[in-house]
Amino acid sequence: MLTKKTRIPVLHIITIGFLPSFLKKFVYRLKGYKIANDAKLSFGCVLIGKEVEIGKRSSIGFFTIIRARKIKIARYVKIGSMSAIDTESISIDDDARINEQVYIGGTKTPQSSLTMGKRTIIMQASYINPTMPITIGDDSGIGGHCLLFTHGSWNSVLEGYPVKFAPIHIGKKVWLPWRVFVMSGVTIGDGVVVGADSMINKDVPANCLVAGSPAKIIKENFPTPLQEGEKKKITNDIFKEFIQHLNHHNFITEQKDITAGFELNIKNKNTDAVLVFCETVADAPTAKTIHTILVLNNGAAMLNANYTMCISLETNTRIGTSDVGEELVQFFSRYGVRFNRLD
Repeated sequence: MLTKKTRIPVLHIITIGFLPSFLKKFVYRLKGYKIANDAKLSFGCVLIGKEVEIGKRSSIGFFTIIRARKIKIARYVKIGSMSAIDTESISIDDDARINEQVYIGGTKTPQSSLTMGKRTIIMQASYINPTMPITIGDDSGIGGHCLLFTHGSWNSVLEGYPVKFAPIHIGKKVWLPWRVFVMSGVTIGDGVVVGADSMINKDVPANCLVAGSPAKIIKENFPTPLQEGEKKKITNDIFKEFIQHLNHHNFITEQKDITAGFELNIKNKNTDAVLVFCETVADAPTAKTIHTILVLNNGAAMLNANYTMCISLETNTRIGTSDVGEELVQFFSRYGVRFNRLD
């Protein structure tokens, strides 16, 4: 064979992978890799590439292998343990996540690449074959045990059997639940939801509910927009469950009504924070502690001297950070509500 590649880079794992995170980053920087100071490279994980960039607060799990000519991992990205990424180019944007035991690789071509947008996720035990480019738009989710293949071949094309090499494009806010098979050449439009155990072999237009093998359109113009009263009720229910979540984890909470909202004091031996929820910035009171989070029902998230973190439910934006705020953001993500960072 003219082209040879070691499937598992054992020597690299032994010589570099077993180093502690700070030493591993030092060695990689000597190789020209750009790695943020607060990025975490766990025991046994390795990076192999020509151009490598890892953003702040990103982490790579135990014994995960990432190998590509160009590796670009943005901020706050989490890649789980025992995963493998092996392609020509990998680009992962802010707040994206790849869970444990995900395999991304297969037959390589010069076009082989995987691009993941902001807040995307690939869940555990999925197999992604980026022989041709795969693009996943912002806020899209790939469930566990999913299969994405950009090529299909076995029997001889010279005998008339079909062989296909073509990219896959998945739009924004697409949800592929568990055990979905996406075949080569498929484009899935924005806002599509796919039923579990489905097989997608042709393009799907935006804002559809599809299911089946092969998948067929079950409902168009999906989802049905909520009325303002329905949104308010759902938001209030989420906050009630968030308070129950904090109480369950031994936080003391005290709620007080304010103009067009409420103020929630959150305490334990290590925490003294205030969460303020109101309609607009004009309704927001002056912050009482330095750890105060402002959640706006209307208007954009905006940071001022009073608040360490601001979140907008209307524009799905956020700015600043705090432990309580990050807990709330993660809790809202259970309901599919995600926030774009403005900072």
